[in-house]
Amino acid sequence: MGDLSRNFDRSEFACKGKDCCDHSVPVHPDLIEALQTLRDGIGRPLSITSGFRCRRHNAAIGGEEDSFHTLGMAADVACPDGISPEYLAALAEGIDLFHSGGIGVYPSWVHLDVRKNGKARWRK
Repeated sequence: MGDLSRNFDRSEFACKGKDCCDHSVPVHPDLIEALQTLRDGIGRPLSITSGFRCRRHNAAIGGEEDSFHTLGMAADVACPDGISPEYLAALAEGIDLFHSGGIGVYPSWVHLDVRKNGKARWRK
């Protein structure tokens, strides 16, 4: 049982930076709602590898300057065993908040965000 939703806990989204923001965790409720919908649809736990990033940590790891991670509106999700990034992205595409947001496909994970300024898609 999580403190943000049925399956997600605030600690999963905390900034992982060192000497920056004391692991703060402002996270947008739309992101949690969409991730919970994805988790319910998949029927398996999802591992958040990067949630909120303060600007200092985001810069330290080479993140985009205006990353939605810095707004608490993005999460990088590791693919559960047996689920490809392409399949996870396709499932996310069926969720309204992700469909109109950002979905980035990487070799072993997927970036998901609930941006409000128009949808974005990319592959790395």
